[in-house]
Formats: sequence, structure tokens, C-alpha cells
Amino acid sequence: MMMKINEWIRDVHRMQMPRQKPAANLRCDMAERLIDFDNELFSNFINSIEQEDIITYPSYADYEMLKEKIAKFNNVAAENIMLGTGSDACIKSAIHLTCNPDSEIVSAFPCFPMYFVYGAAYGASFIKVPYNDRLRIDLSESQPIIYADFSLENMMSHVGDKTRLVILANPNSPFGDYKTTDELEVLCVDLNQKNVMLLIDEAYADFAPGSAVDLALKYDNVVISKTFSKALGAAGARVGYMVGCAETIDLVSKVQLTYPVAGLSLRFASFLLDNVEEITKYSKETIRDRDLLCGMLESSNFDVLRSHTNSIHFHEGDGDNSRSVETLSKHGVGFKSGQMTTGTPVSVPGDNRETWIRLSVGPRIHESDFINDILTHN
Repeated sequence: MMMKINEWIRDVHRMQMPRQKPAANLRCDMAERLIDFDNELFSNFINSIEQEDIITYPSYADYEMLKEKIAKFNNVAAENIMLGTGSDACIKSAIHLTCNPDSEIVSAFPCFPMYFVYGAAYGASFIKVPYNDRLRIDLSESQPIIYADFSLENMMSHVGDKTRLVILANPNSPFGDYKTTDELEVLCVDLNQKNVMLLIDEAYADFAPGSAVDLALKYDNVVISKTFSKALGAAGARVGYMVGCAETIDLVSKVQLTYPVAGLSLRFASFLLDNVEEITKYSKETIRDRDLLCGMLESSNFDVLRSHTNSIHFHEGDGDNSRSVETLSKHGVGFKSGQMTTGTPVSVPGDNRETWIRLSVGPRIHESDFINDILTHN
């Protein structure tokens, strides 16, 4: 190829593996809503669709209406909301706003891979801040609970003169560790003094103890990206949004797509927020049954990495996970594992095994036949 292109693109590898049909209760590989919506509820949405939702461009009046509903859901004002085609579009807009060919993005690693793909698109270097090579043990419960451990102080030490953006998912993915608002505010203050933007990716916040939305209103260098893809159950609709102070949202909106949300997606997102009790119920039940499943696995001699997201990691205490992989595969479950021939190593900080299983969870996951088989055969 002789035409002039950005040569870095040649080195980008985008993993896009095909999936089997993601059936309800078996789609445990992509952190989506695990169970289908109630048939009557979903039929109400289908019956509300009009041809104009597909034939015509979306109305900006409808965008404003959706922003009002999202604002109410987050207890902020509509001027604090920017819409995007999934939260990754909002993340890309924040990178577009801040980064140039001589800049750096600092982020925890591993992380959502599009952070560094989008950063490279604007010439920014990506600075990876690794997890601590140990696990954090929470002794506040009746038995020790294990989480991944990441140091915000170490992250701050990587911020230099070229840093234009710091990205932190909270809870983080893939490990599900969580920082409190008090912990995050120290980072907000330090970066504010350096005039560096902090993007907090809250894709999984509905499964965590809380949100840092208040920090995005308090500090003009802080923005938060959120998504309809996880707890809200609309991954296929591709709807996300950003929360921040009005001035910052106005700036980042200048680089968003002309029509950031498709007509059908706009309609579905609005419908979900009109039925917010369904979202709240799903989130609470997922948290409850996630923690219940972790306890069951721990009691059956599995090593478990606890999480504040809707996915967990687990490993046979006395095996290489081959029995569990075989059981999940037999039941047709979608999951991620270092044992999968089409996948990549799956490990956790402080552990040299690369055969961990990452499983998305939801309500009543512990009642599944495949979970019973895993516990019985271990």
C-alpha cells in the first residue's frame, strides 16, 4: 500500500471472535444482562416502535428528552449529560478533546483495550500502570474475601508533564476492584492542580457500592462515562453517556457524532428509564446472587477473585480448571478462560496460573444446572 496512512494502525490487532447464539442464562462471556426481560414488558416496547424511528433521523428534541431522563436517573441536570454510541464513544470524545501527538494517557492495566486504540488514533502514548502483585484481603466479613489490589498513589506517580488524560474504570474491569469516593477525590484534587482531565469509567457502577457522579460536578477536570450495556440490559442498542460539569460537557460535545444515538436505540433507552424499577431490581438481585455464588465456590475448594462488577474469576483449588471448562462447554455456556483454544491467557494479579475462568453473573446464577455440576464434580 503506497498511500499515506498512520503507520501505527498496522500494529493494531482487534480481537473480534464470533459467538454462539447468546441464549438467556448462558451468555456469561460479555457482562451483558444474563436473563431476558419479561415478555409483556418487552412487547410493550415493540408495540411502541413506529416506522419513523427507522426511516428518519433522530429528533434533537428526543435527545433532550432522553438527557432529561438520564439526568433524573443520576440526580443531576440535563446540562451535565452528553450522549454517545455506547460509553466507548464518550471515551473517544474525551480523548479527542484532550490528546495530541505529543501527549500521554495514563491508565490502569489491564483495562478496556479501546483506551489505547483511541489514544493512538490521536497520537497519544499509553502509559500502563500495573496492578499490585498481590491480592487485597477483606477481613470485615465472617470469612476472608479476596479482591484485586490497585494503587492510586502508583497511578499518580506515572503522571508527568505530557499527561493529558488519566482513565480509571471504577469498578475496574476485568478484576472488579472498587475505589471509594474519598479515595478518588484525592486523585481528583491532585490532577486538578496539574490541569489534567480524569475520566472515570463507570460501566459497572450499578453493581458496586456507589458512584462518583458528585465528583464530576465538583471538579471541572473530572468526567464520568456510563453505559446502558450492563445493568440496563441494552448492549445491542449501543447507548452510553457522559456526566460532568456543564462547561466541560459543552466542550466535549463539540466532537461528538452528529446523531450520537440511533432512533430505535434512543426509543429503547427512554423506555428502560420509564421502567427504572426493573433496572434496580436486576442490579440488586445480581449483586446478591453474585456474592452468594462466590461463597458457594469458596466453600467447594475453589479459589475466587471477588468482584464489584457482574463478572467473577474462579479457579479449581486442586486442578487446572479443565473439569470446569469441560462442564461449562457441555452445557453450552459462553465464558472466558485461559483453557479456551480461541482465547488468551486469563490470570489474576499475584497468581501465576493463566487458566482462570471469568464468568458473567446475574440473578439466580447459583441455581443453574452448570453451576451445580461444577460444584459437584470439583
